[in-house]
Amino acid sequence: MVAAERAGMSQVELDAADCVIDLDADQASCPACMGTIPKGSVMCPECGLRIG
Repeated sequence: MVAAERAGMSQVELDAADCVIDLDADQASCPACMGTIPKGSVMCPECGLRIG
């Protein structure tokens, strides 16, 4: 993410943007809502964040 895209983002948003999700793990945590994302999902089932 370039500096211009990061301008105006809160620390929480910056932390989420820097998060890496292992899509091969049995489950992962959503960087937006911290919900559980099952393996093979392309969206968080709790908040709808697109991850894949």
